[in-house]
Amino acid sequence: QRFTLNNNDHTKIQYTFAIATAVMLLIIHILTISDGKDISSTNQGVIGLRFSYNKNQNNPKDNNNPDSMETKTNQFSHSKINSPYEQIWINSPLPHWAKKTHTFRQIESTIPPTQRICYVHVGKAGGSSIGCSLGFSLHCNNHTQRPLEGLMPQRATRMFHADTYDCHDDSAYFLFAIRNPVERIKSAFLYDRPSSEKELKRRFPEYYQRRKEYYLDCPSFGVMESMVQDGLTKKGHASDVCKVRAVTALRGERHFGCHMYFNYQFHLEGVPKEASILVIRNEHLVQDWNTAEHTIGGSKEIIPPELANSTIKVVNKSDKDAEDKELSKESTRLVCKELCNEIVNYKKILKRALNLNYGEVERSVEELRETCGKYADYEEGDCPVPMPDIGEKLINTRGYEDLVMEGSYHVNKDILENTMHPKRMDNKEEAEELMDDDGYTLPYSV
Repeated sequence: QRFTLNNNDHTKIQYTFAIATAVMLLIIHILTISDGKDISSTNQGVIGLRFSYNKNQNNPKDNNNPDSMETKTNQFSHSKINSPYEQIWINSPLPHWAKKTHTFRQIESTIPPTQRICYVHVGKAGGSSIGCSLGFSLHCNNHTQRPLEGLMPQRATRMFHADTYDCHDDSAYFLFAIRNPVERIKSAFLYDRPSSEKELKRRFPEYYQRRKEYYLDCPSFGVMESMVQDGLTKKGHASDVCKVRAVTALRGERHFGCHMYFNYQFHLEGVPKEASILVIRNEHLVQDWNTAEHTIGGSKEIIPPELANSTIKVVNKSDKDAEDKELSKESTRLVCKELCNEIVNYKKILKRALNLNYGEVERSVEELRETCGKYADYEEGDCPVPMPDIGEKLINTRGYEDLVMEGSYHVNKDILENTMHPKRMDNKEEAEELMDDDGYTLPYSV
């Protein structure tokens, strides 16, 4: 009988148990809201990264609906603006040169995600000519170079160039402008070279220190042949510090010049992993424009070959000394060796291009063999050095809405809600600094 409970005792125990359960659930709920947002990167196989998420990222906050409450994240800011770039880098307005012309901005809202194209402008690959033809503002005189007819100028709504990623990750296609890696790096070397220290200080103070370290503090680095012979050979006269700079600049490992640093690897790994890629090769510009247009459902020959020269005009022709970027055969071989991983990434882009068949990919590889010999056939893992890990580089320059480096978070935690990206000044001089280069010999190959 002493183990038998009466009805009153049984009711009290049930009541006490219900209260304890409710309190426990309330505590768990509070802890989940306050501490459950950051997901450790160790489960993702990535060291040093912090992942965050916002489960209602696509839905505006509704104060009348508790289920729509925004979760706390490490992203730089939460904004309802349409520009992906401005969504990531708060207080940094999208530069004017990265925008479409006014006419195309008006129709952007009519292009569904299943059709829109992100234009990936790899620097020094003829991208300005292509961009102007697509309706972008990058170094374009829209009175003489108007956008072309067809689907691509309408659907290419956003641009990815250097550290300006303004594309929707769910874009139907990512259209790359590319060029022989050796020719691209030669052009980048010459384009980023300042004409004088005074001019560099006056026009681009934000670039002064890193350009000075490469071009001015290493005296022979003003001419590419001298840079290679002094900086890449054992017999070279450059200091050990300058020799390291010569190698790391070509590989895109250190940021001396924007166009060498933001290379093929950066732009390829900067787009979504499963992105559908289209390609326009500078060496076969009109042909590739036509095949890309046809791939997305447009006309098969939107640009007739006989009208190639009058349809896509060369823009932003360099007035610098072209002979200063020319290389001997020995120097070309040394540059190819340092560009080995860059060549691998160039071929990855070619092989993923939906508008290039096997024969066209081989055509470009064969053209590369004429320049780089055996390095044109190397695949990832064959190069003298491993493929660089650019995870931190992508996060700190390309940027992601809800992902930051653990180190960057702690160093910059007091300003995360303001800006970590260099504030953009939307002016002509900065636009010129990021623009494409040196005009190409006409006629274009068709």
